[in-house]
Amino acid sequence: MNTQESLVPVLNIIGPVGIGKSSTADAISEILEYDYSLPHAVVDLDHVRRAFPPPSEDTFNMELGFKNLAAVWNNYRSVGAKCLIIPSVMESKEHLDKMRNSVPGADIFVVRLVASLEVNHARIRGREKTIDSLNWHLQRSTQLAKELAQKKLEQAIVDTENKSPSDIGREIIGKWGIVEWHGRGDT
Repeated sequence: MNTQESLVPVLNIIGPVGIGKSSTADAISEILEYDYSLPHAVVDLDHVRRAFPPPSEDTFNMELGFKNLAAVWNNYRSVGAKCLIIPSVMESKEHLDKMRNSVPGADIFVVRLVASLEVNHARIRGREKTIDSLNWHLQRSTQLAKELAQKKLEQAIVDTENKSPSDIGREIIGKWGIVEWHGRGDT
């Protein structure tokens, strides 16, 4: 990890819908807070772009999400956050570039979460409340798992099967190197 003072370590947790991105981000946040006292923020990009109806040219509200990320990051930074955790479906290098524009100085480390489709679909079945939403999410998770595997946007892959969010979080923290970065006094 580059240690220039202006850099902001950003962990982008990607993967198909239902894979555990948000749960993992929450676990990482708790570990960084309680085990390392590392000042940080979590911005679930899926949440900050949730608005209906989306514009026809941006059906997933990505532009809104990046605008909101910029505003929210400025607020977190002003109260001392030193790094940022962003769970979100990132589908392209263009989206990563927009994330960099939203978080000036972003040093982005991308981790892709994976699991078998059976496990991923079981997780989705446990959370979706309507049949239409369930069917859409099952189809979308299958599509995204294939697309993300082909695009290889990540620096690391973490298998989430048979692991708790805390175990996944600790594995990611080790791969990200944020504890060592923080320990050097770069924050």
